Amino acid sequence: MATLVQIEGYLKKLDLKYTLIDLSGKVFRVEDVVAAGVNPEEIIKTLLVRISDNRFVALVARGRDRVDFKKVRRLFGSKSELAKPDEVGRIVGVPIGAVCPILTNLPVIFDSKVMGLEKVNLGSGDLTHGLEMDLGDLVRAVGQYTICDLT
Repeated sequence: MATLVQIEGYLKKLDLKYTLIDLSGKVFRVEDVVAAGVNPEEIIKTLLVRISDNRFVALVARGRDRVDFKKVRRLFGSKSELAKPDEVGRIVGVPIGAVCPILTNLPVIFDSKVMGLEKVNLGSGDLTHGLEMDLGDLVRAVGQYTICDLT
């Protein structure tokens, strides 16, 4: 579980650079982030997916891309599906739209297209703020992760 305060503390502890972006209100969708003035080419989203045996993984994709669930089901099994809003809150402690891949305590899988970005804007654990950082700093903050073709 990771709130904005916890994520910021962790990033500072690792001495990683980031900028906190004021989204001028609660933001739930990629379109809302774009409307707040964030470059759509840099937006990434974190989706929680329930896989077999009621386990969860965090998928990270570019904001404009749709995750291909045929590919996800080939990776994790036929019952893989997006986590329900109450599951997201229970698993990571923040609502949909605020999920950040840092400190989730879940396996993190980056879509291969994300790895081509230099700078990223992502959920911060708070619906009113986003994080902007270099992709290299994000992957250092995440620690262990996998790269797959998800879109």
